[in-house]
Amino acid sequence: MVALVVERLRAMADENRIRLLLRLKKGPAGVGELAKEIGLAQPSVSKHLGVLKQVGLLDCERRGTAAIYSIKDQTIFELCSIVCDGVTRFVQEQHDALGLGTAVKAKRSRK
Repeated sequence: MVALVVERLRAMADENRIRLLLRLKKGPAGVGELAKEIGLAQPSVSKHLGVLKQVGLLDCERRGTAAIYSIKDQTIFELCSIVCDGVTRFVQEQHDALGLGTAVKAKRSRK
């Protein structure tokens, strides 16, 4: 079980994969659409999507020759929120320590 948790966290430890997850949170999309929106080459997007699918975060539905990806495990965004909140607190503490004032204003609400 621990190995599966580590595998999932490792899959998320990539900026482009986080960007893909955040985009897919808005709704399903194909590789070409994601590549254009994220600004990556299609082969790179396909590779990242494959990694996220392998660890159970994404579903893939075939529509003719197209592969349409969607979020399979919505709880991933709870983890993202927890991590983002921690980063926000850390940055604020760093700014406070340097006497720089407010660094980040949290705009999110938890769902």
